[in-house]
Amino acid sequence: MKKLLFCALLLFVPVSLASADLKVATVDLGKAFDAFYKTKEAAAHLKEKQDEAQKEIQDKVADYQRISDEVNKLDQESKDPTLSPDARAEKAKARDQRGADLQAAGRQIEEFKTERGNELKDEYVRRRKEVVDEITKVINDYSGPQGYDLVLDKSSASVTSGVPFVLYNSNKLTDITNDIIAKLNAGAPATTTAGAPAPDASAAPAATH
Repeated sequence: MKKLLFCALLLFVPVSLASADLKVATVDLGKAFDAFYKTKEAAAHLKEKQDEAQKEIQDKVADYQRISDEVNKLDQESKDPTLSPDARAEKAKARDQRGADLQAAGRQIEEFKTERGNELKDEYVRRRKEVVDEITKVINDYSGPQGYDLVLDKSSASVTSGVPFVLYNSNKLTDITNDIIAKLNAGAPATTTAGAPAPDASAAPAATH
């Protein structure tokens, strides 16, 4: 309801702005987000942690497979007619014990996937919020001294309808996106290529592929 009300109010922005003589600018927050060097750093860090988690999972799966091979071998030996009944019974007992280990190893893998997946998702949300908050602060710090009364994000759209909040804006409105990107990347490390495309950050990373 609030989003629909906001969209409705935007339809009256031209009339309101004209009468109030407000200074308005637009910014493409999505473009600024992708171009910000800290977005790229966060994506690279999360990718590294995702790769580490995947390697741990692969190691655990390898251990699981090793135990599974042992269980199968013991099972075959427990049925070997060339062995004595006592020897077969010992093999069957060892098979059952390793079978319990196999089940425990399987549970550990699933628990690890869930735990690491949740950790990565939580960190993704936290880092994304930090980046967005910093971009918002730069926009605010820039807009005030420049005399802007209102800055509209032309990349925003309603979550429910997908309709952009800014349905139309005149070419008379100043687009401050490039100025914001320049300020965001002013402190970028020398090794960072500020203009390179940012990794896709549209969805939270998972612990498995």
